[in-house]
Amino acid sequence: MASRTSDLTCPACGERIYPSDQKCLACGARLDEGRLVGTEAPADDTAEHVVPPAARTAWPGGTDAAAGPSVDVPYATDAAPWRPEQVAGGGGLFDSISRGWVFLRESFAMAFRDKDLFLPSLFSVLANLVLLGGLGLILYLTGNLEALFADEGEGLTVTGWVVLLAATLTGYLVTYFFTGMTVHLVDVHLRGEDAQLGSAFADSLRNIGGITALAVVSVAMALIAGAIRGRSRGGLRRMAADTVERAWLAATYLMLPVMILEDAPFMQSADRATRLHRHNLLQIVIGELGLMITARIISGLTVFVAIGLAVGAYFGAPALLPVAIALALLLFVLTAAFMAYVRTAFYTCLYLWAVAMETVGETAPAPAPLRPALQAGW
Repeated sequence: MASRTSDLTCPACGERIYPSDQKCLACGARLDEGRLVGTEAPADDTAEHVVPPAARTAWPGGTDAAAGPSVDVPYATDAAPWRPEQVAGGGGLFDSISRGWVFLRESFAMAFRDKDLFLPSLFSVLANLVLLGGLGLILYLTGNLEALFADEGEGLTVTGWVVLLAATLTGYLVTYFFTGMTVHLVDVHLRGEDAQLGSAFADSLRNIGGITALAVVSVAMALIAGAIRGRSRGGLRRMAADTVERAWLAATYLMLPVMILEDAPFMQSADRATRLHRHNLLQIVIGELGLMITARIISGLTVFVAIGLAVGAYFGAPALLPVAIALALLLFVLTAAFMAYVRTAFYTCLYLWAVAMETVGETAPAPAPLRPALQAGW
């Protein structure tokens, strides 16, 4: 997908840059709001570089980006501009649950209007289940299945470790590929266009190099977290490992919108995601905490219902036990797919809002699904 987020270019080399860039990623020139600075700046710097005419007419309808609160943004909104500090409620448990629930509701409404938005997440869960089954079969045939669960996998053979690492890498590739499709579909839907699975697939395929690099780094991060955790079942080491895993998870969900919507390579996506995280920390923390708490509540309810189905069938109608188990598995799959879709939708909305604010400032309103969630509170 062609870039739609910035028309600024580096005055030194002409590569695309962003208002928040401190240096050009292509040539390394030091920048300040799109201008060369220091010894790299020309003697007479009278030209206006902050928002060039091309960027001012980048929004639909040719609206001037300097026009303030009335500016149009390329996604659906339903209210006037709103600042992050106007978030309702506080940082308590019930406020976080309320925000997470509201975004889940808005995401469900989005998927209900366009079923294609949910499908890549469902495909991802199903593909990973098939991959997990294949991994178990290969480990069984090579005599490594029992060793995998015995004493932290120390009994695995070299073949077993190779198979396990290959399956892990493939799992990340599958997950990120379908997540990239969801990013594309949510972006297209928020722009009021018809989201198509074919174009989403092509967009992820076009960025397969960056997705592969992200998967490789994710495997490395998983190994690092595992090394930090060691055999500890609690304490500081386990807490540190969990922190590494959560931080990397948030980073990947920020990098994928950059990678897919800007066609950016891995390193550029990482740099952009770092800046977006730094400049939008409040929105990320508010939304991520709410989604995490809500996801755990929903997962707990899913387990409760699934166990209830199996136990009820076992004692009430044993002949229906296979049906109950199938229904429980289907419930698990749908819940996992829906929560993956919701998380991707949240970070895509956050990304679109962040790049809109880069161009028009804090007058840019949040995307329609995100605004009511951030305003929710008890």
